Amino acid sequence: METITTFTKVWLNLVYIPFIWVMQYLDLEAEVISIFAILLSIDLVTGWAKTVSLGEKPRSRRLAKGMLAKSVLLLTPIVLALGAKALHMDATVLVYVFIDALILSEVYSIIGNIYTIRTGRATEEYDVISKILKVIRTMLNRLLEEGK
Repeated sequence: METITTFTKVWLNLVYIPFIWVMQYLDLEAEVISIFAILLSIDLVTGWAKTVSLGEKPRSRRLAKGMLAKSVLLLTPIVLALGAKALHMDATVLVYVFIDALILSEVYSIIGNIYTIRTGRATEEYDVISKILKVIRTMLNRLLEEGK
């Protein structure tokens, strides 16, 4: 029995090929985005393990919500770069600063999860990503106000 169906292979290619094309079009380093995607996956796994280690019951709804949130995070720098490209702006530095901040946030979360798994004590969560998104939104608001 084949573990990956033909439908799954086709669907993955329909997502993967445009994603790679966009990465090349935006001249973003695939390595950085790949590392970020790997860290997102590790964070999901360690988050699940943290839940189990705290004696909580893992919930598929919570996992699905987490996976959706992580997927949206992966799209955020790409949307930012596409928007800048459409406006004929060079936002390369901004995009990489954003990606770097997201990577650091994921590393922080993974280390927190590992600490909780090891000690059995939950750590305080610090939502850096929401703060970053708020800063970007404020910057965009300023740009829109200047354009009026």
